[in-house]
Amino acid sequence: MNADFDVVVIGAGSAGCVVASRLSEDPSLSVALVDAGGRDHTQLTRVPAAVLKTLGHPRYDWRMKTEPDPTREGRVDQIARGRVLGGSSAINGLIFVRGTAADFDGWAAEGNDGWEWNSVLPLFRRMERIELQDNAVRGGLGPQDVSFSSYRHPLTDTFIEAAGKLGLPFNSDYNGASQEGVGYVQGTIRRGRRVSAYDGYIAPNLKRPNLTVLPRHHAMKLQFEGDRATGVWVRHKGGESVIRARKAVVVSLGSFNTPQLLMLSGLGPADELQRHGIDLRQHIPGVGQNLLDHTGFRIVVEVDTDTANNQARGLNIPKYLWQWLRGGQGPVGAASAEAIGFFCSRPALERPDLQITFFPYASEFNAKGRAVLKRRSLASLGVNLNFPRSRGSVTLRSADPFDPVCINYRLFEDERDLDTLVKGLHVARAMVDEGPFAQHVTDRVAYPTPEAGEQGDRDFVRRNSRSYMHPISTCRLGTDADAVVAPDLRVHGVERLWVADASIFPSHISGNINATTMMVGEKASDILKHALSRA
Repeated sequence: MNADFDVVVIGAGSAGCVVASRLSEDPSLSVALVDAGGRDHTQLTRVPAAVLKTLGHPRYDWRMKTEPDPTREGRVDQIARGRVLGGSSAINGLIFVRGTAADFDGWAAEGNDGWEWNSVLPLFRRMERIELQDNAVRGGLGPQDVSFSSYRHPLTDTFIEAAGKLGLPFNSDYNGASQEGVGYVQGTIRRGRRVSAYDGYIAPNLKRPNLTVLPRHHAMKLQFEGDRATGVWVRHKGGESVIRARKAVVVSLGSFNTPQLLMLSGLGPADELQRHGIDLRQHIPGVGQNLLDHTGFRIVVEVDTDTANNQARGLNIPKYLWQWLRGGQGPVGAASAEAIGFFCSRPALERPDLQITFFPYASEFNAKGRAVLKRRSLASLGVNLNFPRSRGSVTLRSADPFDPVCINYRLFEDERDLDTLVKGLHVARAMVDEGPFAQHVTDRVAYPTPEAGEQGDRDFVRRNSRSYMHPISTCRLGTDADAVVAPDLRVHGVERLWVADASIFPSHISGNINATTMMVGEKASDILKHALSRA
């Protein structure tokens, strides 16, 4: 291995793959993409329905655990993070959501010039490839495939019809001109097969002589010369070495591991580093702070129609697998959810603050941390908060880079988050009880009855809510004293060090975060190309 490169990108996830691919388009730049995960030789992650086999499996998932949350009666959540090339884009639910124009205009209004909607929309369009009659605000030629599923569960349309009767209109493209309403899920899928960030951006370009992918290289700490980042120490097959960067180091390890690597390298809150005996290089108090996540719960019902809970058993397996092998058809090639809706908890809001998602199954993590399906015909409605106020933190467990971080959620520290989710519960319950959907419900399994009253609803939401695994903001973008990176993604106080992943989001967006994280990768590659051309 040549251990010297122009650019070292640490983390082959949703943003890191984009950065490495785009920078390696310049043949004069040598680029290394470093990741602790391995290649998926089984190709199981390419099968959309196999998400329930990879979630919680230690071969594909880091299976992070949170600390007990005092605002949710000490609940501990298991958080899936991808352990293969492609990161979490290789094991997520494949749901593609871009957010709203107001989300990114809000980022710019916080002082982050260049992040307003009109600036990031071209990046979204450059990124994606979707076949639509009207592509005025969508992309048709990008590396990331996006599609509507060719399969539709029989209850999906009844869910959409019930939503319409409650005033949520049908929206044929929630990533289009308007997000509000209910429509069919768009997934990161091509012909029934998952397209992760690695599949779309890296795999087609592995023959580039200036692009080197280094799997199973666990980043331990950054290397410096003075205030300049010059590489990263890694462990590979029991040995330790330095991968050197002549021009730039980009950290793309996500909202948990990016702050971990920065702190292990002496960049972070002085008291936190002192607590673990780490020499302080730069006091950056915001590293690991301001953790935000989409908080949500699910209503679970039993229905009179087969769902994935029993479709994935017995003689159904060869039937549906054959459909998929013939061209990606059937439920095996579909995203985890089939319909998605965005709505406002109050009429005065300018953008939807709640999301509802229809899943033609219900799953849970068992005692061993594996995702399992109960042997009943179950369906679930997920409701999550889009713009949380409650904040948590990521702190070090020790100075050992192989120790998992402490993930400190306080999802209901601000009671207004609970208030908003209770309003979402009222809407979800009304959908379950609305005619076209209700006639298929045979048992309300996880469902608070209206007779329990407002306090019963609040108790249900607090007891059943968890992280929706969309963590952001632990290395927040901004110009204030609490920000970690500047609007050009440079780490404050350090030369030649950038961060590009969901940890830089200054505030949350309306919807799942994978698409926006990839957009951050596109933005970072443009920023770096410009910076390196002037170096």
